[in-house]
Amino acid sequence: MKIKIYIAVFMAVALTGCNDWLDVNPRQEMKENQLFSIEDGFKSSLTGVYIQLANPSLYGRNTSIYLPDMLSRNWIFPPLTSNRLTDYALGNYNFTDSGVEALIEVIWKSYYQSIAQLNNILTALEENEINFSYDNDKLIKGEALGLRAFLHFEVLRYFGEVPSKASPGNRAIPYVTQMTKDANLLVSTTWEEVIKSIEEDLNKAEKLLGESDPILTYPNTRLNNPQSYTENIPEDEWHFYRQNRFNYYAVLGAKARFYQWIGNKSEASKYAKQVIDAVNEDETPKFRLNTDPDYSGSAPLTASLVFPSEHLFSIHNPQHQRIVEPLFKEENATLTQSMAKLREAYENSTNPSDIRFADRRYWEQKSYQHSATVVHFYKYIGNDLGNSPGNIVPIMRLSEMYFILVESLPLQEAIPYFEKYRIARGLENYMTGELTNEVAVKSRLEKEYRKEFFGEGQMFFFYKRFNYTSVSWPDAYMFPANPYKLPIPKSQSVFE
Repeated sequence: MKIKIYIAVFMAVALTGCNDWLDVNPRQEMKENQLFSIEDGFKSSLTGVYIQLANPSLYGRNTSIYLPDMLSRNWIFPPLTSNRLTDYALGNYNFTDSGVEALIEVIWKSYYQSIAQLNNILTALEENEINFSYDNDKLIKGEALGLRAFLHFEVLRYFGEVPSKASPGNRAIPYVTQMTKDANLLVSTTWEEVIKSIEEDLNKAEKLLGESDPILTYPNTRLNNPQSYTENIPEDEWHFYRQNRFNYYAVLGAKARFYQWIGNKSEASKYAKQVIDAVNEDETPKFRLNTDPDYSGSAPLTASLVFPSEHLFSIHNPQHQRIVEPLFKEENATLTQSMAKLREAYENSTNPSDIRFADRRYWEQKSYQHSATVVHFYKYIGNDLGNSPGNIVPIMRLSEMYFILVESLPLQEAIPYFEKYRIARGLENYMTGELTNEVAVKSRLEKEYRKEFFGEGQMFFFYKRFNYTSVSWPDAYMFPANPYKLPIPKSQSVFE
């Protein structure tokens, strides 16, 4: 079933792809008119956006395991004498390095190429009068609007100011709502306007998906395993695998993350709680925290290393393992960390053991010829215990919703959520005496974000949100001036 979708998508990308996201020629426009003359054309075009997000230019590499985790200093940095000059420059926040500039430009353009395609879809929905089945017009529009808001928010998190320091009237990033060839329309809008636009698009998406999303009707176990069921499943095969699409709960999760970013604790906790409390028709949780049995037993969950039952939104790339293996595998692995520093990060968990650090699940130290010792990270390449990553990269997970509640709720309300999270990860339940004030909560969350989101890029945004001036792990480091606002690429100066 997924194979059929991908074939359609690659055909759609071939029709709509271009090197420059402003380059839309008449021949391409004609092909897009044909593409959007049928429902399947809309489906293929939207799924094509997910393919773009899964590419190495974005969540397939750059904006998951690489750029943000290099900036948060999660990986060991090479010496200046090595041939990894871009890695060295990133580790020292040298945004003027030519390799870093090129990387940032790829990320910027890739985000806006995806946004441009979403706007193309939304425009075509308004202009084409075709009859959609199964409320798919609402589903497609809701996904496109929600994803447009989310991707702009991602750009804002990278290229915008530290949220607590942002001035409403200052220029931030372009918020693009139409497919256009007029560069004069693609200028940065103010922080206040960007925030308003993100909120408006998420609100529209929530309403549309609340009326049409199959994830509200069917359990994820059925949506993710259509071959195992013959009844009580959607009639339209395009409705499966909702966790790999920007579904209704992805909108709620994005709202929780968004309101946390702008400092609105009440709204952040409201939406985080809606996700956590979501249940199926039989009152089983819609999403659940992964626990130790998910790694073992008679029927281990697919992609258990990436905690699939927690995914609010993730991307799937059938080639992902092949893409990232050179970074993590063999003795020349470049993205690694010392075992001593990892023991420190995981707080020397021994009894009970942290399910992420035990049994060579995420980390294993190996010795090679010439006395080379390397610590391998298995989340995305799989380990020797039979746990597969499934070529899936999580972008939003349930555990983040728990962290948002811990940070946003009054302490006595927050502690039970944090204890539930810790128990799921096989950790001691002793938080009541530790979480005594906001400073203690922040200190504890720093440790938990580091352990929980290794290889997912969220540690950098934690530092940015709190405007850290220094860190103590893996080594003491003082951030340079203005470290958190990535520069808009020089070639895109028209946006400023």
